Amino acid sequence: EVKATKMVRYAEDLVVLCRWKPPEVYMPKLRQFLARLRVTVNEDKTRVVDAKDGFDFLGVHFRKQPSRRDASRLFCYCWPSQKSMQRIRDKVKAAIGRDNRPSVQEKLDRLNPILRGWSAYFGWLNSAQHFRKVDQYVTWKLRRWLQAKHQRRRRAFWKTPLAYWRKAGLYSTQGRIVHKS
Repeated sequence: EVKATKMVRYAEDLVVLCRWKPPEVYMPKLRQFLARLRVTVNEDKTRVVDAKDGFDFLGVHFRKQPSRRDASRLFCYCWPSQKSMQRIRDKVKAAIGRDNRPSVQEKLDRLNPILRGWSAYFGWLNSAQHFRKVDQYVTWKLRRWLQAKHQRRRRAFWKTPLAYWRKAGLYSTQGRIVHKS
């Protein structure tokens, strides 16, 4: 027997997935269940969405769409949400900063733990595209920083190859699967 609903919870955040009946059928039961636990539903944050439209939960965007193998079947793909992408860009920007005194190695020592943690959290998702975007952003910011450090205004350091950064010790984020959007 397949259950009609499934509740996924992390701390005070939860998602209720409904298979056949409309979600409005389950909301009164959910409110009663949570009331017994002395938990109230935040009506401002509560919303009903179709999985085909997608939703964000714990920094991950979930969307049900046709499978790559069989377009007649639907599969739930997930990747880092837009907020998560913005957060990693903000962290990278802060780690690199504007201080030109540190060496490249010192900058990488600050940056690598951030990239390692982010890629560990999102590594199980369909996030290869997003990981490439993060890598591109990181190398772009490092090139800009090098340009400022060495007071080069034109196109200096724009051709710094990715191999240079890898050899210097920059951690590369690596997604496993590409989703089609």
